[in-house]
Amino acid sequence: MKVLDANLKTKIISHIKDNGPINLSSFMEMCLHDKQFGYYSNSNVIGKNGDFITAPEVSQVFGELIAASIIDNQIKSNFFKANIVDLGPGKGTLISDILSTIKKLKKSNYYLNPILYEKSDILRQIQKIKLKINNCSWIKNINEINELPTYFIANEFFDALPIDQYVSQNGKWYQRSINYKHNNFYFEVGQEIKSQPNTDPKPDGKILEDGLTAKFYIEKICKIILKNSGAIIIIDYGQVDKKFKERNTIQGVLDNKKSPIFENLGFTDLSSWVNFTDIINIIPKGLVYQGPITQKKFLLNLGIKERFENLSINKSPIEKRQLISDFERLISSSFMGQAFKVLIIRSENLPPFLGF
Repeated sequence: MKVLDANLKTKIISHIKDNGPINLSSFMEMCLHDKQFGYYSNSNVIGKNGDFITAPEVSQVFGELIAASIIDNQIKSNFFKANIVDLGPGKGTLISDILSTIKKLKKSNYYLNPILYEKSDILRQIQKIKLKINNCSWIKNINEINELPTYFIANEFFDALPIDQYVSQNGKWYQRSINYKHNNFYFEVGQEIKSQPNTDPKPDGKILEDGLTAKFYIEKICKIILKNSGAIIIIDYGQVDKKFKERNTIQGVLDNKKSPIFENLGFTDLSSWVNFTDIINIIPKGLVYQGPITQKKFLLNLGIKERFENLSINKSPIEKRQLISDFERLISSSFMGQAFKVLIIRSENLPPFLGF
């Protein structure tokens, strides 16, 4: 057992001893964001040497296409100044590629003010080094955003937010709680849910997931967009509700491989699939949405194939093979192309975004 795992495990067990069994969202919050031992207190979590590779880490083309879509919308909306807010920016690769692309586009009359929303102190330090030539600012609270029109980007942000799970028993829904025995964690049936989900609880043992934290963020972001105008681009792995009901999607990843969620605490990334229907259902009046569509379709519509073809000109056979590999990773159904979806929520008076 690793030291970090032992320390975090002891801390969670102590919390359960004092307060009783905890729900899944509390467990995830401690595992991911504990200041001493949480997963995001570790700097080496993203990239080829980390536990998972995000689309921006695969290729700069991903960020280039997102940038082109945003700047197109900014120009059509006649926003000479606007914010661009990266939610959970990881190592800062995506926002770095976006800002580099915007500079190359040379739309000097239009300005995007880069803001990074980051909870991890260590990742914030990495981002500041990577983005030192850019005039970026960092926030820990979304309410700190100024009143300019704002474009939010949430690439693999919502899947990492804590969720709760409910389990059915005897015709009712109960909290799926976490307890421990002999120094090991396990799931048990917790308290009955006061407001029963509108889903048939029979037969026993069904599991529902509730992205309470994701809905909290969506509501807060939508209020800002309603007030100041703008949009949020959500790119994440997930499904719409009709393909999503009664599924247990919580998963752990360690060294780019699946790992049990109760093992290697503080070293294992915990995430779940995003329920896009839940998000769509709470979009307030005054905002409209596009999608969700697959990442494959979105990137192809934005011209990813042509962009990679241009990049391959005059490249060596080895370089061309790498470009093909990167292209396939972004759009192939075997990798990110099918599982990842794109949803854009925007002010109803904004023009539609490219890519749909």
